[in-house]
Amino acid sequence: MSAEKTEKITRDIETKPSVLEQIKKEVPKSRVITPQSLAMKYNIRVSVARRLLRQFEKEGLVFYVNGNSRVRIYRGAMSKTPKEGKE
Repeated sequence: MSAEKTEKITRDIETKPSVLEQIKKEVPKSRVITPQSLAMKYNIRVSVARRLLRQFEKEGLVFYVNGNSRVRIYRGAMSKTPKEGKE
């Protein structure tokens, strides 16, 4: 066993206003959004990303698509969906 040191990533608990505005611009155009992908992209905690997505769902910026108790999958309100039969 090696004595490697693992680097611990600390993520923000609160979103800065500039980051929040950027998220609000990009999220409605996204095809697939999960709390985990949002947290990784904007360096926020997954719990914060979940809360933001629930808020955006109430505002109509995203729609719940599918998921379970661990992962919820959303789609942006203005995202282009692929035409049926074409992928």
